[in-house]
Amino acid sequence: MKNHILIFLAGLLFSIQLSAQVQVSLPDLTQSVPIGTIVEIPVSCGDLTALNVIAYQFSVSFNSTVLVPETPYFSTSGTLSSKTGWSAAANPNVQNQLTIGAFGSAALTGNGILLKLIFKVVSANGTSPLDFNSFLFNAGTPQATLVNGSFTNQDCSNGQTLVMPAGWSGISSFLVPSDPNMIDMFAPIESNLIMVNNLSNRYSPANGINPSQPWSSNSGYFIKLNSPVQLQICGQEIQNKVVNLVAGWNLVPVISNDIFILDEILTGLDFEIVQEAATSNIYWPSMAIQNLYFFEPGKAYLIKMNSPGMITFP
Repeated sequence: MKNHILIFLAGLLFSIQLSAQVQVSLPDLTQSVPIGTIVEIPVSCGDLTALNVIAYQFSVSFNSTVLVPETPYFSTSGTLSSKTGWSAAANPNVQNQLTIGAFGSAALTGNGILLKLIFKVVSANGTSPLDFNSFLFNAGTPQATLVNGSFTNQDCSNGQTLVMPAGWSGISSFLVPSDPNMIDMFAPIESNLIMVNNLSNRYSPANGINPSQPWSSNSGYFIKLNSPVQLQICGQEIQNKVVNLVAGWNLVPVISNDIFILDEILTGLDFEIVQEAATSNIYWPSMAIQNLYFFEPGKAYLIKMNSPGMITFP
């Protein structure tokens, strides 16, 4: 009887493994980087725990007018494949295709980044598909369900560069980003980013908090960084340069590439206080306090309104 139970359980486990499916995906990335920049593209996968994955192999196709494989072609650092006893190899010799194979003495566990592919950017402006031609775990078990991705490099000669200090500061953009997804937008400085938020949305990769909304150029933002950085934003200039203000506090962007004297912009508004976000620079007319004189592009400002109003940037 005991042997029958063991045989049944072994067969059940085998059938579960046969039916198991693991999603493997390539990202949709948009960046603005110079020709010659080396980029790492993550291959992500679902949970491999208890699926006895001791090998995998796959090939990815790409547009070689935008990207070309760069030696050593992959990185296992910080990935599931960095497990002790695992080795990987690459074949970049087929036109527009990169093939990777890996195996190990112990089964992989967990989910996350399986491996990072290494490419060199060879076009200032272009998009390459990132398509799986094939993917196998072991000899086909568990089954991989594949999600393709893409890489876009944008010519950002007319972009906006945000220059940000370490610690808290305020930021805004006078452009509507080509990719307003905040995870993609802040990817170039993800390792430096602690928190970015406005009054209704926040993103903190260090704390596993993803944004609930895309970036809004009609809002200012607070940002906290662990070191000084610059972030380039590509996109189109905002056409409607009106910012609506409610009674109470507002976090206001500067949606213009020009510097403005405060009084020129605030004429006719029923406001009490203007403060440069995350600083002690303030304009408080009723208390005769002023060490803030200008609205500057790239920064954000807190304005306390006594009644609703609007700012129109020229």
